[in-house]
Amino acid sequence: MKTIIDEKNENASDNEKPVVSSGQNIAIIIGTILFPVIGIAMGYTFYRKDNPAAKKAGRNWLILGILMFIISVSLVSAMK
Repeated sequence: MKTIIDEKNENASDNEKPVVSSGQNIAIIIGTILFPVIGIAMGYTFYRKDNPAAKKAGRNWLILGILMFIISVSLVSAMK
């Protein structure tokens, strides 16, 4: 029977850094909210990588970037 610690040790290589740190993730999310093109560009870049964690982060940023772009366009058109 495996414990949680054993599973963590099997999943993480020795001293392997995460592909996307939490600080980078938060910074890109905030940047995407302010400027949607950041999320679209970074999302596309990370989505093309082979690492599953990078793909997941890229997909999330890409979706957020597209949503923020649509919201921005709709807010600007509603102001006219």
